[in-house]
Order: sequence, then structure tokens, then C-alpha cells
Amino acid sequence: MKLLSSYIKEMKIASRGFYFYIEVFMAIILLAILLFVVKENPVSNKKEFIYFDMHYEVKSTLLQKDIKKGSLKLVEPTEFKMKAVDFTVENKKTGEFKTYSFDQKTSILETYKKYDLTTGELETTMYVSDNEDEAIRLAYQEKTGGATVMMDDLGEASYKYYIQGYETQRLKNLLYVLHNQNPTTFQEAYDQQEVTTLADVPILNNRQNMIPIFVVFMGSLMGLFIVIAYIFLDKDEGVVKAFAVTPLPMWKYLLSKTMVIGTTVLVSSSIITIPIMGAQPNYLLFYLLLILSTFAFSSFGLFVSSFFDNMSNAFGMLYIIMIGLMLPAFSYLVPSFDPLWLRLFPTYPLLQSMKEIMMTNTNVEYVLLSSCAFLVGGILFFALANSRFKKSLTV
Repeated sequence: MKLLSSYIKEMKIASRGFYFYIEVFMAIILLAILLFVVKENPVSNKKEFIYFDMHYEVKSTLLQKDIKKGSLKLVEPTEFKMKAVDFTVENKKTGEFKTYSFDQKTSILETYKKYDLTTGELETTMYVSDNEDEAIRLAYQEKTGGATVMMDDLGEASYKYYIQGYETQRLKNLLYVLHNQNPTTFQEAYDQQEVTTLADVPILNNRQNMIPIFVVFMGSLMGLFIVIAYIFLDKDEGVVKAFAVTPLPMWKYLLSKTMVIGTTVLVSSSIITIPIMGAQPNYLLFYLLLILSTFAFSSFGLFVSSFFDNMSNAFGMLYIIMIGLMLPAFSYLVPSFDPLWLRLFPTYPLLQSMKEIMMTNTNVEYVLLSSCAFLVGGILFFALANSRFKKSLTV
């Protein structure tokens, strides 16, 4: 009963402060961003610059073939204003370097939209240049890829690509595979392969895919920050030291703080998740993981706050911790970037677990394992925080 009364008291205090309303207000703003800014199916902004090193009629025939298939559409020409620039290009085949020097110039390029024949979605915008140097220059200026398409006397096509240098080895290998033989032959062999679908693969749209990030970083991690803010407010008002002469155990006071944070996170996360996901997620697992992860991060926040007297002293450490915990978001958004060391951060399994919950076919074992890990971690940090705070009362 004392724990419940302490929780109710802390909730009343929190409702009079601005931290509770900041969390809810931010959740409403994020929901508005998801609904009105983030599109369910993002429009591709990918660009590529192409130079056709062949007779104009051959080039026109190739383009018209794709236009008739529906994979290519001619649109209004695009004007590019190019600044004066100098740069060097390495030929990976020969190892030679070539330096380019260009003056300021404006060019108007033929522009085509390339579409996926299966989905009808825009894949890339293709700009056709009249000369190779200009295509290389534009690829360099726009920080994207380009290519020269050549045709020999026998009608065999060959390709020379311009890339930025930061592309993955997987992409480079794919380009080699695509052109180690006649592209038409490769495509025919690819189309003839039999593919058996073992099960429906659940896919989240772009809007739904952002939910785990918003829930984790505006929910659990904000809980870490807010619980520290609450503790420092109580320290400034002498509430923590007052427990030295009260019968209420320190752990009940600390647990009531985590319960307040948990309540706030449940409200804010529900505001973000339910309108977007509807009834699709497994909400039983969702709220279980949310409560346990919030408890773990809040307990960690209590432990961190026990080493400092005020927010100013703790801000540097808190900033480093928050940045570190946000790093796994890069792997979540760019799956190809998935180094082993990044999986050691607790937010990595939390993001993956949240994504699993949003799927129609949830990996329940993985989510429960993550929940257990956060429960154990939360208990450990809560015990350490309780020990630290009890010692501070005797100082």
C-alpha cells in the first residue's frame, strides 16, 4: 500500500510539472509527422547519369524499347547548373588516375523516369548526357552513380560505371555479375529460375517502419532522461535526504519514480503506435517489452544520477550515453550496415524486438528473450541505484 500511495503521490507531482506534458506533446508531434509527412511508400530520389556511346538511332531504339514496355517514361528536360570544379578519377581496371577540370556551366539533359514493372513504383530518375565527361562531372557533383553504355560493331553492349567510392563491395560484385556476359542472357536465365515461396513475408511500409525508432528513442530513452531530471529536482528540494528520517524505504521511492516514467511512456507510445498500426501488432508483447525496457533504462538512469549532484554536472555523461544508445538506429535504417560491435548496445535488440512485434508473424521467442534480458538488467541497475542512494543518505 505504501508503494501504491507513493506512486499516486509521484503521479500527482508529475502531472503538475512540465516533463510529463513534454513527453505527451512530443508523442503528438511525432504522430502528426508520421501521418502527414512520412509517406507509406516513399518516392525514390535516386539519380543516375548515363552517356550512350553509340549512334543516335541505336540509342533511340534502346530507349524506345523500354518506353514501350512501360519501364521508362520520357519527362521534361532538366537543367543543371554546374560550378567550376577539379577532381581526380581512378580507373579501377588499369589503376590509372585522370584529373578533370571544369568551368562553370549550365546544361539541359534529357530526363527519363524508370519504373518497376511489377509494382509500378518509381525506381530512379535517369539523365542522359551528350558526352561522357559531362556525365562524370554530374555524377561527381550530385554524389551519385553514372555509366557509359557502349555498343560494338556486333551489337554487343558493354558498360563503364562511375561510382563515388563508398559503395559496398556487394554492390560492386553485383555490377561485375550483371555484365560478365550478355545482359539479355543473364536476365533470361534469371527469369527462368523457379522460386518457391515458403510463407508470406510480412513487410512494413515506410511509415510503420519508423514506429520502433520513435517508440524506443522517444519512449524508453526519454524515460532515462526524465527520471534523471526528476531525481535532480528532488535533490535540489532536499527530498532525497529527507528519506533518512522517514519510514518509507528508499527502494519504494525509486520504484515509484520508475512507475511514473513507465506510465508516461505507455501513454506516449500508445499515442504514436495505435493510430498507425491499428490492430496489427501483438499488443500484449508490445506493452510487456515496453514496460520492462522502460524499467531497465529508468533504473540505469537512477544509477547514473546517483553519481552527480545536479543536471549540469551530469549533462556531459548523459549526452555521451544517449548518443551511444542511438547508434543502432543506423543499422536499423540501413540493414547493410550491421557490424558485430553494434549488436552489443541494448537498443539494438530492443529495436529489432519492436520491429518483430509490429509484424503480422512475430518471433515470440526473440521478443520474450529480449524482455527477460531487460528485466534482469533493470533489476541489476535498480539494486545498484538503491545501494548508491542509501549510502548517500549517510553522508
